[in-house]
Amino acid sequence: MFINIVLYLIFFLFSLGQLGRISFFNQQINFYLYEVFLGLFLLVLFFKYRFNPITDAWKKSTSSFIFLFILFLSLLIGFNQYSLFENTVGFLYFLRLSLYLTYWSYLSYWSKKDPNCKKVLKNGIMIITVVTIITTVTQYLLYPDLRNLFYLGWDPHLYRTFGVFFDTAIAGTIYGMIFLFSDQFIVKSIFLIFLVLSFSRSIYLSFIIALLYLFIKKSQFKKLFIYLFILLFLIFLAPKPAGEGVNITRTFSIVSRVKDYQEGINLFLKKPIFGYGYNRLRYLRNIQGSHAGASFSSSYLTVLVSSGLIGLIGLISLMGLIWRHSKNARALIVFLGTVSLFDNVLLHPFILFFAGVLFTLFDKKQ
Repeated sequence: MFINIVLYLIFFLFSLGQLGRISFFNQQINFYLYEVFLGLFLLVLFFKYRFNPITDAWKKSTSSFIFLFILFLSLLIGFNQYSLFENTVGFLYFLRLSLYLTYWSYLSYWSKKDPNCKKVLKNGIMIITVVTIITTVTQYLLYPDLRNLFYLGWDPHLYRTFGVFFDTAIAGTIYGMIFLFSDQFIVKSIFLIFLVLSFSRSIYLSFIIALLYLFIKKSQFKKLFIYLFILLFLIFLAPKPAGEGVNITRTFSIVSRVKDYQEGINLFLKKPIFGYGYNRLRYLRNIQGSHAGASFSSSYLTVLVSSGLIGLIGLISLMGLIWRHSKNARALIVFLGTVSLFDNVLLHPFILFFAGVLFTLFDKKQ
Protein backbone atom coordinates (compact mmCIF):
# COMPACT_ATOMS: atom_id res chain seq x y z
CA MET A 1 0.00 0.00 0.00
CA PHE A 2 2.79 2.42 0.94
CA ILE A 3 4.60 1.87 -2.36
CA ASN A 4 1.37 2.56 -4.27
CA ILE A 5 0.92 5.89 -2.48
CA VAL A 6 4.54 6.82 -3.24
CA LEU A 7 4.03 5.99 -6.92
CA TYR A 8 0.84 8.02 -7.19
CA LEU A 9 2.66 10.96 -5.62
CA ILE A 10 5.49 10.52 -8.14
CA PHE A 11 3.03 10.57 -11.03
CA PHE A 12 1.33 13.71 -9.74
CA LEU A 13 4.59 15.57 -9.12
CA PHE A 14 5.84 14.47 -12.55
CA SER A 15 2.71 16.04 -14.06
CA LEU A 16 3.76 19.41 -12.61
CA GLY A 17 6.68 19.46 -15.06
CA GLN A 18 9.02 22.43 -14.65
CA LEU A 19 6.90 23.79 -11.81
CA GLY A 20 8.48 21.08 -9.67
CA ARG A 21 12.02 22.00 -10.69
CA ILE A 22 14.61 23.02 -8.08
CA SER A 23 17.83 24.63 -9.30
CA PHE A 24 21.18 25.51 -7.77
CA PHE A 25 24.30 27.39 -8.92
CA ASN A 26 22.64 29.37 -11.71
CA GLN A 27 20.69 26.32 -12.99
CA GLN A 28 23.82 24.20 -13.46
CA ILE A 29 22.44 21.63 -11.02
CA ASN A 30 18.75 20.79 -11.26
CA PHE A 31 16.40 18.16 -9.96
CA TYR A 32 12.65 17.65 -9.79
CA LEU A 33 10.46 16.99 -6.77
CA TYR A 34 9.22 13.71 -8.21
CA GLU A 35 12.82 12.46 -8.38
CA VAL A 36 13.08 12.68 -4.58
CA PHE A 37 10.18 10.25 -4.23
CA LEU A 38 11.52 8.18 -7.12
CA GLY A 39 14.59 7.61 -4.96
CA LEU A 40 12.31 6.58 -2.09
CA PHE A 41 10.44 4.22 -4.44
CA LEU A 42 13.73 2.57 -5.41
CA LEU A 43 14.76 2.31 -1.77
CA VAL A 44 11.51 0.52 -0.88
CA LEU A 45 11.91 -1.92 -3.78
CA PHE A 46 15.54 -2.49 -2.85
CA PHE A 47 14.61 -3.61 0.66
CA LYS A 48 11.96 -5.84 -0.88
CA TYR A 49 13.97 -7.42 -3.71
CA ARG A 50 17.58 -6.58 -2.79
CA PHE A 51 19.90 -6.93 -5.80
CA ASN A 52 17.68 -9.41 -7.67
CA PRO A 53 16.44 -6.80 -10.21
CA ILE A 54 20.04 -5.76 -10.93
CA THR A 55 21.12 -9.39 -11.37
CA ASP A 56 18.15 -10.02 -13.64
CA ALA A 57 18.93 -6.89 -15.65
CA TRP A 58 22.58 -7.92 -15.98
CA LYS A 59 21.53 -11.22 -17.54
CA LYS A 60 19.04 -9.68 -19.95
CA SER A 61 20.40 -6.21 -20.67
CA THR A 62 24.17 -6.13 -20.28
CA SER A 63 24.18 -3.30 -22.86
CA SER A 64 22.77 -0.85 -20.30
CA PHE A 65 25.65 -1.54 -17.89
CA ILE A 66 28.21 -1.24 -20.69
CA PHE A 67 26.66 2.07 -21.76
CA LEU A 68 26.89 3.45 -18.21
CA PHE A 69 30.47 2.22 -17.87
CA ILE A 70 31.42 4.02 -21.09
CA LEU A 71 29.86 7.27 -19.85
CA PHE A 72 31.69 6.92 -16.54
CA LEU A 73 34.96 6.24 -18.36
CA SER A 74 34.44 9.34 -20.51
CA LEU A 75 34.15 11.36 -17.29
CA LEU A 76 37.43 9.98 -15.94
CA ILE A 77 39.30 10.79 -19.14
CA GLY A 78 40.28 14.45 -19.09
CA PHE A 79 39.32 14.80 -15.41
CA ASN A 80 42.25 17.13 -14.76
CA GLN A 81 41.14 19.52 -17.50
CA TYR A 82 38.08 20.64 -15.54
CA SER A 83 37.48 22.14 -12.13
CA LEU A 84 36.23 20.13 -9.18
CA PHE A 85 32.83 21.81 -9.47
CA GLU A 86 32.55 21.07 -13.21
CA ASN A 87 33.50 17.43 -12.65
CA THR A 88 31.00 17.22 -9.79
CA VAL A 89 28.18 18.53 -11.99
CA GLY A 90 29.05 16.02 -14.71
CA PHE A 91 29.15 13.19 -12.18
CA LEU A 92 25.77 14.20 -10.70
CA TYR A 93 24.14 13.99 -14.12
CA PHE A 94 25.78 10.61 -14.64
CA LEU A 95 24.26 9.49 -11.33
CA ARG A 96 20.86 10.74 -12.48
CA LEU A 97 21.01 8.68 -15.67
CA SER A 98 22.12 5.68 -13.60
CA LEU A 99 19.15 6.28 -11.30
CA TYR A 100 16.71 6.12 -14.21
CA LEU A 101 18.18 2.96 -15.71
CA THR A 102 18.10 1.39 -12.23
CA TYR A 103 14.49 2.50 -11.88
CA TRP A 104 13.70 0.78 -15.21
CA SER A 105 15.22 -2.45 -13.87
CA TYR A 106 13.33 -2.41 -10.56
CA LEU A 107 10.06 -1.35 -12.17
CA SER A 108 10.28 -4.18 -14.71
CA TYR A 109 11.13 -6.71 -12.00
CA TRP A 110 8.31 -5.48 -9.74
CA SER A 111 5.81 -5.79 -12.60
CA LYS A 112 6.74 -9.47 -12.98
CA LYS A 113 6.45 -10.25 -9.28
CA ASP A 114 3.37 -8.21 -8.34
CA PRO A 115 0.17 -8.56 -10.42
CA ASN A 116 -1.11 -5.33 -8.87
CA CYS A 117 1.68 -3.35 -10.52
CA LYS A 118 -0.13 -3.01 -13.86
CA LYS A 119 -3.20 -1.48 -12.20
CA VAL A 120 -1.09 1.00 -10.23
CA LEU A 121 0.85 2.08 -13.31
CA LYS A 122 -2.33 2.45 -15.36
CA ASN A 123 -3.83 4.63 -12.63
CA GLY A 124 -0.61 6.64 -12.68
CA ILE A 125 -0.91 7.17 -16.43
CA MET A 126 -4.47 8.35 -15.83
CA ILE A 127 -3.18 10.92 -13.32
CA ILE A 128 -0.58 12.18 -15.80
CA THR A 129 -3.16 12.27 -18.61
CA VAL A 130 -5.77 14.25 -16.64
CA VAL A 131 -3.31 16.72 -15.11
CA THR A 132 -1.57 17.23 -18.48
CA ILE A 133 -4.90 17.97 -20.17
CA ILE A 134 -5.82 20.52 -17.49
CA THR A 135 -2.42 22.24 -17.45
CA THR A 136 -2.03 22.30 -21.24
CA VAL A 137 -5.50 23.77 -21.86
CA THR A 138 -4.92 26.33 -19.10
CA GLN A 139 -1.50 27.25 -20.49
CA TYR A 140 -2.70 27.58 -24.09
CA LEU A 141 -5.70 29.75 -23.17
CA LEU A 142 -4.29 31.83 -20.31
CA TYR A 143 -0.51 31.70 -20.69
CA PRO A 144 0.29 31.41 -24.42
CA ASP A 145 3.44 33.56 -24.22
CA LEU A 146 6.65 32.19 -22.68
CA ARG A 147 8.77 35.17 -23.72
CA ASN A 148 8.72 36.61 -20.20
CA LEU A 149 10.83 33.62 -19.05
CA PHE A 150 13.46 34.10 -21.71
CA TYR A 151 15.81 35.52 -19.06
CA LEU A 152 15.70 32.12 -17.32
CA GLY A 153 16.94 30.35 -20.43
CA TRP A 154 13.64 29.17 -21.92
CA ASP A 155 12.88 29.60 -25.60
CA PRO A 156 10.32 32.36 -26.32
CA HIS A 157 7.39 30.16 -27.42
CA LEU A 158 4.25 32.05 -28.44
CA TYR A 159 0.77 30.61 -29.10
CA ARG A 160 2.04 27.04 -28.88
CA THR A 161 1.25 24.19 -26.48
CA PHE A 162 4.11 23.66 -24.05
CA GLY A 163 2.07 23.03 -20.91
CA VAL A 164 4.08 23.00 -17.70
CA PHE A 165 7.09 21.54 -19.53
CA PHE A 166 8.07 24.97 -20.98
CA ASP A 167 9.48 23.28 -24.08
CA THR A 168 7.48 22.35 -27.18
CA ALA A 169 9.76 19.41 -28.06
CA ILE A 170 9.44 17.78 -24.61
CA ALA A 171 5.75 18.58 -24.35
CA GLY A 172 5.10 17.36 -27.91
CA THR A 173 7.01 14.14 -27.19
CA ILE A 174 4.89 13.47 -24.10
CA TYR A 175 1.71 14.20 -26.09
CA GLY A 176 2.81 11.71 -28.74
CA MET A 177 3.71 9.08 -26.13
CA ILE A 178 0.28 9.31 -24.51
CA PHE A 179 -1.40 9.12 -27.93
CA LEU A 180 0.54 5.98 -28.90
CA PHE A 181 -0.22 4.27 -25.59
CA SER A 182 -3.87 5.17 -25.09
CA ASP A 183 -6.69 3.02 -26.46
CA GLN A 184 -9.34 5.68 -25.82
CA PHE A 185 -10.55 7.72 -28.80
CA ILE A 186 -11.23 10.86 -26.72
CA VAL A 187 -7.74 10.80 -25.20
CA LYS A 188 -6.13 10.21 -28.60
CA SER A 189 -8.11 13.09 -30.10
CA ILE A 190 -7.17 15.54 -27.33
CA PHE A 191 -3.47 14.74 -27.46
CA LEU A 192 -3.41 14.81 -31.25
CA ILE A 193 -4.73 18.38 -31.04
CA PHE A 194 -2.12 19.24 -28.38
CA LEU A 195 0.59 17.73 -30.59
CA VAL A 196 -0.52 19.81 -33.58
CA LEU A 197 -0.64 23.00 -31.51
CA SER A 198 2.94 22.46 -30.38
CA PHE A 199 3.92 23.53 -33.94
CA SER A 200 7.06 21.39 -33.60
CA ARG A 201 7.94 20.07 -37.04
CA SER A 202 10.32 17.46 -35.62
CA ILE A 203 7.39 16.11 -33.57
CA TYR A 204 5.17 16.13 -36.67
CA LEU A 205 7.71 14.17 -38.71
CA SER A 206 8.50 11.68 -35.93
CA PHE A 207 4.82 11.12 -35.22
CA ILE A 208 4.06 10.46 -38.89
CA ILE A 209 6.94 7.96 -39.13
CA ALA A 210 5.65 6.21 -35.99
CA LEU A 211 2.13 6.02 -37.49
CA LEU A 212 3.55 4.63 -40.74
CA TYR A 213 5.40 1.92 -38.82
CA LEU A 214 2.43 1.12 -36.58
CA PHE A 215 -0.29 0.83 -39.23
CA ILE A 216 1.77 -0.60 -42.10
CA LYS A 217 3.01 -3.33 -39.74
CA LYS A 218 -0.63 -4.19 -38.95
CA SER A 219 -1.70 -3.68 -42.61
CA GLN A 220 -4.21 -1.08 -41.43
CA PHE A 221 -3.87 1.21 -44.44
CA LYS A 222 -7.35 2.70 -44.12
CA LYS A 223 -6.73 3.75 -40.52
CA LEU A 224 -3.32 5.16 -41.52
CA PHE A 225 -4.90 7.27 -44.26
CA ILE A 226 -7.58 8.56 -41.87
CA TYR A 227 -5.09 9.57 -39.17
CA LEU A 228 -2.73 11.23 -41.66
CA PHE A 229 -5.64 13.12 -43.22
CA ILE A 230 -6.86 14.30 -39.80
CA LEU A 231 -3.33 15.31 -38.78
CA LEU A 232 -2.73 17.37 -41.93
CA PHE A 233 -6.22 18.87 -41.70
CA LEU A 234 -5.62 19.94 -38.09
CA ILE A 235 -2.24 21.44 -38.99
CA PHE A 236 -3.93 23.45 -41.74
CA LEU A 237 -6.75 24.60 -39.41
CA ALA A 238 -4.60 25.30 -36.35
CA PRO A 239 -4.84 28.96 -35.29
CA LYS A 240 -1.70 30.95 -36.03
CA PRO A 241 -2.33 34.36 -34.41
CA ALA A 242 1.20 35.76 -34.43
CA GLY A 243 4.86 34.95 -34.05
CA GLU A 244 7.43 33.01 -36.06
CA GLY A 245 6.97 29.89 -33.92
CA VAL A 246 3.58 29.05 -35.45
CA ASN A 247 4.92 29.54 -38.99
CA ILE A 248 5.32 26.03 -40.42
CA THR A 249 7.70 27.30 -43.13
CA ARG A 250 10.02 29.11 -40.69
CA THR A 251 13.73 28.73 -41.41
CA PHE A 252 15.31 30.20 -38.27
CA SER A 253 15.14 26.95 -36.28
CA ILE A 254 16.56 24.99 -39.22
CA VAL A 255 19.53 27.35 -39.55
CA SER A 256 20.20 27.28 -35.80
CA ARG A 257 20.08 23.46 -35.80
CA VAL A 258 22.50 23.24 -38.70
CA LYS A 259 24.95 25.49 -36.82
CA ASP A 260 24.45 23.38 -33.72
CA TYR A 261 25.19 20.17 -35.64
CA GLN A 262 28.26 21.72 -37.23
CA GLU A 263 29.63 22.74 -33.83
CA GLY A 264 28.98 19.27 -32.47
CA ILE A 265 30.63 17.47 -35.38
CA ASN A 266 33.68 19.75 -35.19
CA LEU A 267 34.07 19.00 -31.49
CA PHE A 268 33.58 15.27 -32.09
CA LEU A 269 36.35 15.18 -34.71
CA LYS A 270 38.81 16.48 -32.12
CA LYS A 271 38.02 13.68 -29.63
CA PRO A 272 36.26 10.94 -31.59
CA ILE A 273 36.82 7.91 -29.35
CA PHE A 274 35.70 8.76 -25.79
CA GLY A 275 34.63 12.37 -26.20
CA TYR A 276 34.83 15.08 -23.54
CA GLY A 277 32.92 13.45 -20.70
CA TYR A 278 29.22 13.03 -20.07
CA ASN A 279 27.49 16.36 -19.38
CA ARG A 280 30.54 18.57 -19.48
CA LEU A 281 29.15 20.17 -22.63
CA ARG A 282 28.00 23.33 -20.85
CA TYR A 283 31.58 24.12 -19.88
CA LEU A 284 32.99 22.95 -23.18
CA ARG A 285 30.65 25.21 -25.17
CA ASN A 286 30.77 28.00 -22.57
CA ILE A 287 27.05 28.71 -22.99
CA GLN A 288 25.51 30.18 -19.85
CA GLY A 289 21.91 31.12 -19.10
CA SER A 290 20.37 28.68 -21.59
CA HIS A 291 18.97 25.20 -21.02
CA ALA A 292 20.30 24.23 -24.44
CA GLY A 293 23.89 24.83 -23.40
CA ALA A 294 24.29 21.43 -21.74
CA SER A 295 23.38 19.48 -24.89
CA PHE A 296 23.07 19.61 -28.65
CA SER A 297 19.92 19.52 -30.78
CA SER A 298 20.08 15.74 -30.95
CA SER A 299 20.42 13.07 -28.28
CA TYR A 300 22.75 11.11 -30.56
CA LEU A 301 25.02 14.11 -31.17
CA THR A 302 25.02 14.88 -27.45
CA VAL A 303 26.20 11.35 -26.65
CA LEU A 304 28.66 11.38 -29.57
CA VAL A 305 30.42 14.53 -28.37
CA SER A 306 30.18 13.56 -24.68
CA SER A 307 31.41 9.97 -24.96
CA GLY A 308 32.63 9.57 -28.54
CA LEU A 309 31.95 6.77 -30.97
CA ILE A 310 32.20 4.22 -28.16
CA GLY A 311 29.40 5.94 -26.26
CA LEU A 312 27.17 6.25 -29.34
CA ILE A 313 27.65 2.56 -30.12
CA GLY A 314 26.70 1.81 -26.50
CA LEU A 315 23.52 3.90 -26.79
CA ILE A 316 22.50 2.26 -30.06
CA SER A 317 23.15 -1.17 -28.58
CA LEU A 318 20.93 -0.30 -25.62
CA MET A 319 18.16 0.90 -27.94
CA GLY A 320 18.51 -2.29 -29.98
CA LEU A 321 18.11 -4.34 -26.82
CA ILE A 322 14.92 -2.45 -25.90
CA TRP A 323 13.67 -2.98 -29.46
CA ARG A 324 14.15 -6.74 -29.22
CA HIS A 325 12.54 -7.07 -25.78
CA SER A 326 9.65 -4.61 -26.23
CA LYS A 327 7.82 -5.76 -29.34
CA ASN A 328 4.57 -4.03 -28.36
CA ALA A 329 6.39 -0.73 -27.81
CA ARG A 330 8.20 -0.53 -31.13
CA ALA A 331 6.08 2.31 -32.51
CA LEU A 332 6.94 4.26 -29.36
CA ILE A 333 10.63 3.45 -29.85
CA VAL A 334 10.42 4.63 -33.48
CA PHE A 335 8.80 7.87 -32.31
CA LEU A 336 11.37 8.56 -29.57
CA GLY A 337 14.29 7.46 -31.73
CA THR A 338 13.27 9.75 -34.59
CA VAL A 339 12.49 12.87 -32.59
CA SER A 340 15.85 12.44 -30.84
CA LEU A 341 17.54 13.11 -34.17
CA PHE A 342 16.30 16.70 -33.95
CA ASP A 343 15.93 17.35 -30.22
CA ASN A 344 17.66 16.05 -27.10
CA VAL A 345 14.64 14.21 -25.69
CA LEU A 346 16.00 10.69 -25.23
CA LEU A 347 18.18 11.70 -22.27
CA HIS A 348 15.68 14.10 -20.69
CA PRO A 349 14.50 13.05 -17.19
CA PHE A 350 10.81 13.46 -18.09
CA ILE A 351 11.13 11.17 -21.09
CA LEU A 352 13.29 8.62 -19.27
CA PHE A 353 10.76 8.35 -16.45
CA PHE A 354 7.67 8.20 -18.68
CA ALA A 355 9.28 5.77 -21.13
CA GLY A 356 10.07 3.38 -18.27
CA VAL A 357 6.40 3.27 -17.27
CA LEU A 358 5.12 2.86 -20.83
CA PHE A 359 7.65 0.17 -21.76
CA THR A 360 6.57 -1.80 -18.69
CA LEU A 361 2.89 -1.48 -19.56
CA PHE A 362 3.40 -2.19 -23.26
CA ASP A 363 5.10 -5.44 -22.27
CA LYS A 364 1.95 -6.32 -20.32
CA LYS A 365 -0.37 -5.65 -23.25
CA GLN A 366 -1.82 -8.64 -25.01
